[in-house]
Amino acid sequence: MTSLENNGQDMDLTELEVMEPKMMIHDELKVIYINEALEEALNDENSNEKKKYDAEKAAHPDYVTRLRRLPVTIEFMKKYAALKKDSFMQDLIERKEPALRAEGELYEVSSFFAFKNMFLARYPECRNIYKVEKKIKEFEERQRNKE
Repeated sequence: MTSLENNGQDMDLTELEVMEPKMMIHDELKVIYINEALEEALNDENSNEKKKYDAEKAAHPDYVTRLRRLPVTIEFMKKYAALKKDSFMQDLIERKEPALRAEGELYEVSSFFAFKNMFLARYPECRNIYKVEKKIKEFEERQRNKE
């Protein structure tokens, strides 16, 4: 199901960080925010999500559409390194986690941002968390079926 919200300043874009199709309309900025699951659903011309999106786009012709991607988190990095059986990365994440979770840094680039980019350099496929999460779920399902 597509969730639709028409609100302004108090919009919480983290609500788009889910695996289900979602859309939010920001009237003040004239933006239609969609998540990656909705982007995928829009490829199917006959989907309900496509029809709802087209109706909202027609109702807001001057609004631009922005894609909200799933963010890379420490939890995701831990999970992915464990699935890859990358003991070096698992150890590195474990040792650096307190510093990565620290707030109030005075650096130009946060430690988390730098670490995330190092992780993405090692695993470039993780630039699209939505697709990787889907593959992980499929892999876990296959593993359960084998047992």
